[in-house]
Amino acid sequence: MSARIYSGIGTAVVAVTTLLLGQACTDSPSSDVGGSGGRSAGGTGGTSATGGMTASGGSSTTGGMTASGGSPTTGGMTASGGSFTTGGVTASGGSSVGAGGKSSGSGGLATAGRGDSGTAGATGGTLAAGGTSGSGGLATGGRGDGGTAGATGGTLAAGGTSGSGDAGTDTLSDGSATQPGVRLSGRFNLADKSSPSFGWSDSAVFARFEGTGATLRMDGSPNQFQVVIDGAVAPSVLKIVSGTNQYQVATGLSGGTHELIVWKRTEGNQGDNRFLGLDVVGGQLLAASPAPDRLIEVYGDSITAGYGLDGQNCSGYQQDRQNSYLTYAAVAARTLSAELHAIAWSGIGMYRNYNESGPSTENMPAVYARISAVQKTSSWDFSTWHPHAVVVNLGTNDASTHGDPGAPYETNYLDFVRTLRQKYPDTFFVLTIGPMLSGDSLTFIRNHIQSVIKTRAGEGDSKMSYLEFPTQSPSDGIGCDSHPNATTNAKMATALVSELKTRLSW
Repeated sequence: MSARIYSGIGTAVVAVTTLLLGQACTDSPSSDVGGSGGRSAGGTGGTSATGGMTASGGSSTTGGMTASGGSPTTGGMTASGGSFTTGGVTASGGSSVGAGGKSSGSGGLATAGRGDSGTAGATGGTLAAGGTSGSGGLATGGRGDGGTAGATGGTLAAGGTSGSGDAGTDTLSDGSATQPGVRLSGRFNLADKSSPSFGWSDSAVFARFEGTGATLRMDGSPNQFQVVIDGAVAPSVLKIVSGTNQYQVATGLSGGTHELIVWKRTEGNQGDNRFLGLDVVGGQLLAASPAPDRLIEVYGDSITAGYGLDGQNCSGYQQDRQNSYLTYAAVAARTLSAELHAIAWSGIGMYRNYNESGPSTENMPAVYARISAVQKTSSWDFSTWHPHAVVVNLGTNDASTHGDPGAPYETNYLDFVRTLRQKYPDTFFVLTIGPMLSGDSLTFIRNHIQSVIKTRAGEGDSKMSYLEFPTQSPSDGIGCDSHPNATTNAKMATALVSELKTRLSW
């Protein structure tokens, strides 16, 4: 029987296997930059005025780029961490494979550090006889290149395994599961491990299960998600509403094993959500597919966030027209079999945001380190994520409405890449611009970025290149407020894939 996949609030279903995650406190869905996806701080509309891009000059809209990616380099990759008895208790605790040291759980599901120097990861929680998590469940295991332990992962709540007690989960800091469960991709806040929260676009939940259907439990702000099952994109979008609800994401599947992805299409300024669990119909959760070895992180604005991508010569922000799943960053990551972290916000700039003449307090250097776009005090642990490539696409908004941003833009850009370089000593940086700028606007942003690369080269940083996406063509179609549509994003992805393959020998 073919699968029927759709959105909407589903009724409760009987699940043989349930990954049960509790609830967390609610977060404010307030916006700091671009209002509800608009161009300037507090605005609600799109990026450029109607018509957006002029024939000769650059358009005034938001640039953008998603982030993500990465994987351990030469460090030891942990094994699955021990074996299970029928009661769900690990046996020996497992050891790492390769050069990356070994960990010995104090009872099992330990995860060795995935870094180069082989520092052991944090101890995973042991499984009780009934199969529920003990002290750590979704435990840690740093994937940083330096081999340090990752941040604590989410735990399984009581009852989070199947009746036979064999569905425990031990999860690395990047969300990859080494035992049955789910894998979380993106910046997830695991402070409350029973209900991981997230907000940035391209955040995703990956699961593998055996059964005929699946129901997702989630709460938080209204947002939209792309559901993909067995590689097929669902014909309708999953629309999350406020409050705790169940959403039937797959039904009528044939028996056997299925792969599920629930991918956040809308951007971080639309508010956070919390993943509460996945219920399987007629089967059970299986070990999630491992995270890709390649990791990519992208910093950008509305282009990267997929603003207006699904529209056609329209105006104004609408969630229905935002689609980060088809942005150049997301398409490039899938093409390269890479994990993606995208930090993208409509209207944001490196120095000044859309329609602001002076420095913006909520520009990218001010928000890039947050776990949540809308939670100003949230702080991402960069030691848990060491991407192979960082892509930066910022400058469209800096130049969109008030001309050349000048030396302040270049200074902010330099400080930004210097800061990232301290966090990622071995990562290759691709500094990009396009495809919405043209004419003089494109020229001076190009010159500033190339100057940044030249300055950094003088400082001894040779792991950096410039990539310019060609100005979009009306013949390919134009999205909302002059933003690139899926066709243009696909061409951008091709260019980015080529650049990364060349620079990283992928």
